[in-house]
Parts: sequence; C-alpha cells; structure tokens
Amino acid sequence: MQASVELLQMISQVGYMACFGGDVQRSQTIMEGVNAIGVEQTPIKMGVAIAKIYAGHYDQAIHILRDDVLLKEVDHMSAKCFLGIALSQKGEKAEARELFEEVVRKGNKDESSIAAAYLNT
Repeated sequence: MQASVELLQMISQVGYMACFGGDVQRSQTIMEGVNAIGVEQTPIKMGVAIAKIYAGHYDQAIHILRDDVLLKEVDHMSAKCFLGIALSQKGEKAEARELFEEVVRKGNKDESSIAAAYLNT
C-alpha cells in the first residue's frame, strides 16, 4: 500500500492521541500499522518508539531508536533523548545520563528541556 507522508503523519497523530490519552493498546495497533506502511521514515520510527516507551515496552523502544533511527542519523537528538528515557526507565542510569548530557549540549530547546528535566530527577 502506498500512503503519502501527510497521511502517515495524520494517522501517527491519532496514535499519539491514543497514547497520551491512556489507550496504550489502541496506540500500539495504530503505530504498528503506520510503521508497516512507512518503514523507512525516521519520524514514523520515532513515533513507534515513543508509543513503545509509553506502553512500557522499553526494550523494543531501545531497539528501534538504536538500530533504526540512530544508525541512520547518528546525531538525532530527539532519538537520543527518548533513548535516554527508555534506558532510565530500565534502570540504566549511567548510559541514560550520558545521553541526556549530550542532548542538553547539542539539542534544540525542547530536546534540551526534556533532557535537563531527566537529569534533575
């Protein structure tokens, strides 16, 4: 199936809304479908990873962020920030801290703010 980038983004937004609204199962279903259609798109991979984090599937999120996003875009600060969050949730605080410190230094305002908040917890 061919889907436009715009359509995939819109469907991803529905997945985010489900995720942030507490409907983790529906979010996972939506994001997995989007991922199946838009397999090569970094924003899609990021959305799937974020939904995995919210669902508590940290190992899956870590795999997506490390093996899909960061292999292609080694300086993707949002990916590093969310990887830090997933690692932090798993108790891998030292590695998460390194990522958060890098994001604070190199990330945009939003990324840096999120990373700084995690550094202060």
